[in-house]
Amino acid sequence: MNVEDIMSSRYGDDPFAIRDPEETVSRLERFLTTHLEEAGARCLVLGISGGLDSSVAAVLCARALGGRRVLGISLPEKETRNDRALEDARLVASKFRIRFKIIDITPIVETSRNALAARMAKGIPWGNVKARLRAMVLYYHANTERGLVVGTGDKSEIMLGYFTKFGDGACDILPLADLYKTSVRSLARHLGIPERIRVKASSPELWPGQTAEKELGLSYEKLDRILWGLERWMTPEEIVEETGLKLTLVKKVRERWLKSEHKRRPPLAMKLGYRTAGDDLRLPRLE
Repeated sequence: MNVEDIMSSRYGDDPFAIRDPEETVSRLERFLTTHLEEAGARCLVLGISGGLDSSVAAVLCARALGGRRVLGISLPEKETRNDRALEDARLVASKFRIRFKIIDITPIVETSRNALAARMAKGIPWGNVKARLRAMVLYYHANTERGLVVGTGDKSEIMLGYFTKFGDGACDILPLADLYKTSVRSLARHLGIPERIRVKASSPELWPGQTAEKELGLSYEKLDRILWGLERWMTPEEIVEETGLKLTLVKKVRERWLKSEHKRRPPLAMKLGYRTAGDDLRLPRLE
């Protein structure tokens, strides 16, 4: 089965409808189990925020390995603590029998603030610090349990660079990386994830009141239609013709996609020898 068997290849159809959800889930489960075995790891560790992506990723992990081999961790801190989100995270963990912890990272955040002399820190730089502290906690638990960290980013976020480098972008495996946000929402329905989680606004929860669509400036339904065209090397004008969206909007999304390419690549290495480790010296990978 190739990608065109899973998703539509034409704007005229619903390009984000998953034609065979159960087959897609089965492929994702095999992907997770195969790479866990290849790594010689025992379990999967991921952050569960109570949002759409992390809930879908957690359920896929539980279906692949059984909930006892999955550790979900919620990482609230006082500036952005959301008790409803914690309830949703706990609900998913309970329903799918996933091991679950809540770790308040406020002391770590405050210690970092003091160490960086950043008492008045705010905005993106400080938000990125929080995201990297969360990654540190996840990797600590993965190391103690001989596990892999599962990233919860989707294709929309990855193409836009809407993640923190070495923060929520730090992981060993990314099961949702080839599914747009709107497709993840569809898959969530198939997996039995509660509606209140499926429909809630996505947020990285790096500062109070933050939502992804507010920060990005348009809905994921529109964003995904633009990104879908960019993935197929369509020009902005061609995307406008197919979608009816404004040219300025399409160009803005395209510019963000191009400028964030560095976030999707491994660190650049200067080539001096025959093959460069991690660049053109890489082992083949099976699905």
